[in-house]
Amino acid sequence: MATAATVARDNKRILAINVADLCPEDDDFTLLAQEAIVWRGFSGLPSNALERKVRGVRMSRYRAAFQAAAALRPERLIISHLPAMTAAASTAMALMGKHNRHLAFSFNFTSLPTGRRLTYMRRALRNVEQFAVFSAFEKPLYARHFDLDPAKIKPVIWTQDVPAVQTTPGLPLGAPYCCAIGGEGRDFKSLIEAARRAQSVRFVVIARPHSFTGLAIPDNVQVLSNIPSERVWRIAQDSLGVLVPLKSQDTCCGHITLVSAKMLGLPVITTFSHATQEYVEKREGVLVCEPGDPAALASLVVRLADEHRQIRSAAQNAAEHERAVHDRSQWADYLRTFIARKTK
Repeated sequence: MATAATVARDNKRILAINVADLCPEDDDFTLLAQEAIVWRGFSGLPSNALERKVRGVRMSRYRAAFQAAAALRPERLIISHLPAMTAAASTAMALMGKHNRHLAFSFNFTSLPTGRRLTYMRRALRNVEQFAVFSAFEKPLYARHFDLDPAKIKPVIWTQDVPAVQTTPGLPLGAPYCCAIGGEGRDFKSLIEAARRAQSVRFVVIARPHSFTGLAIPDNVQVLSNIPSERVWRIAQDSLGVLVPLKSQDTCCGHITLVSAKMLGLPVITTFSHATQEYVEKREGVLVCEPGDPAALASLVVRLADEHRQIRSAAQNAAEHERAVHDRSQWADYLRTFIARKTK
């Protein structure tokens, strides 16, 4: 059987069709393993007035899926990103009679589909060769839910570059604060209640406005939305630490925020989830409590404020290690292994 080393040594690069759901066609993913892969990209982002205007159905997703399927030739492979694009691309391939190797990357769900959506996805996913998930917990979960062979599901750690941070302050000078970032799978009800209990600490929450529907915001909480990423991480860098309160032990979200904070050497408070366990377990500068417990969350916030210097130092000391663990080379190696593996 061929190996990744053989592929690189013989300089026989494979052409990969990369089709992303929410990223541009020239996303940094296509910079990986270039000695083994020639990339051609398509994007499911809206690209014209009609695609931006139509609501309810992501026309751009299906346009990109059919473009990607049409670009397939023998010996080419396709890599799709996020489950909705994977299902769309697999369906397009079936309709066009394409049987190329298909890697579903970033196969991850905030909530699992049910009903007709589940029926559609089970049918669409059966011809996908391999699924890349970001935690060991997701392998049996998705295998059961989508009736997939568990051997097709391969965990890989989330990787990324260190977030860019703007040089100017993200907020006016004021009292020390904790910073909560992100909305997917977050328990905002517990977060707000924790803030109400920890009145001595200021909270800055960066999330979409709909996340707070029906919640009364205490005076010690400031909510920000739709701000540039560089400002987000400057606000985080100037904070006591980053809060990632997940909804339940089965929530499969929060990886990007957790990894970004760790790479920047920032303290983290999060709630336990099986899907993030390998990202936070025995990590310096990371404090964990059970989900759905505002009192425990508030207690950790107060502890962080009281012991900030020591916890921040521990997080900074661990940053170099975290950058190595989550380096993009992990994904490059994953891709090399996939293309070197022969299925038939």
